[in-house]
Amino acid sequence: MTKLEFTESIRRNIASVGDYNFINDTVEYYQNYIETAVAKGREESEVLSELGDPKLIAKSILASRNMNYTETGDEEVGEEEIPKDDRLHIRTRSGKLISLPMWLAKTAGIVIGVGAVALVGFIAINILRVIFPPLMVGVLAYLLYKFFKDNF
Repeated sequence: MTKLEFTESIRRNIASVGDYNFINDTVEYYQNYIETAVAKGREESEVLSELGDPKLIAKSILASRNMNYTETGDEEVGEEEIPKDDRLHIRTRSGKLISLPMWLAKTAGIVIGVGAVALVGFIAINILRVIFPPLMVGVLAYLLYKFFKDNF
């Protein structure tokens, strides 16, 4: 087994978590662990045999998150084959994970965008309403001045 096969097996077997940041962080942890051990002069196969079966690791990860382990097949699964979640996952400062339906997140984005444009328009109109009359008086005065200066 190679490092890639090991980490992809973990990825496949913890995919049911649904928190792709957690999945990627977990896989990255094991990749870094293996790379660091190899950089210190150990053989990759030795490090992988020390870590053990990636399915057992996945099982313990899922158990720590109070989730049931469902064994996946050993077929090759690339990164793009991880099921896409139609939810937006947001982690609060306290660490709580909030999942919103993607349609709600997109709708909120549109509403915020339209609100921002409306607010900018409202401010611009009010500024023009205050500035426009004195500006027009000034322009008119300037034009009258130029007219009388050039003609008389």
